[in-house]
Amino acid sequence: KIREQCKGGFIVDVMQQRAFCPVSQIDTKYVEKPEEYVGNTYQFRISRFENNGKNIVLSRRDLLAREQKELKKKFMETLVAGAVLPGKVRNVMPYGAFVELYPGIEGMVHVSELSWSRVEKTEEAIKTGDEITVKVLSVEKNEKNQLKISLSVKQVGGDPWESGEMSFNAGDKIQGK
Repeated sequence: KIREQCKGGFIVDVMQQRAFCPVSQIDTKYVEKPEEYVGNTYQFRISRFENNGKNIVLSRRDLLAREQKELKKKFMETLVAGAVLPGKVRNVMPYGAFVELYPGIEGMVHVSELSWSRVEKTEEAIKTGDEITVKVLSVEKNEKNQLKISLSVKQVGGDPWESGEMSFNAGDKIQGK
């Protein structure tokens, strides 16, 4: 249990022993408000044990990283072309947008896959932070063994010409651009 915050980290009670956990080892990401951890109970890994328990240093980051790696592996096993998933737009570029599907796993939606209508600028269709639903087009590994995930927003809803949303009959006069 984290007893209190101190310079550079936390004082933690471990089986009636006083231990220290550096703030950098409490989580896998940067900790903005360390006071939110005080009073909570977590599992830790002992990274240093010296002087018969008078100097104990703990790490929670290693356990979290290992757990995230296992969850990421399970997610990747279920990721197949054709899957429809929720995602969050992380970065918008002129050629498309990067969407986070799972913490640490991103795919890219090309600008041509944003909408059935023409999109000149990516920012016209989506913005950073938007929650969207995407369809996985392909999952490939490149030459450097890095994962490349291609996504589509427009294919989630289907082709408007095939779904009958726009019905035209022979002889209809329609204005268009």
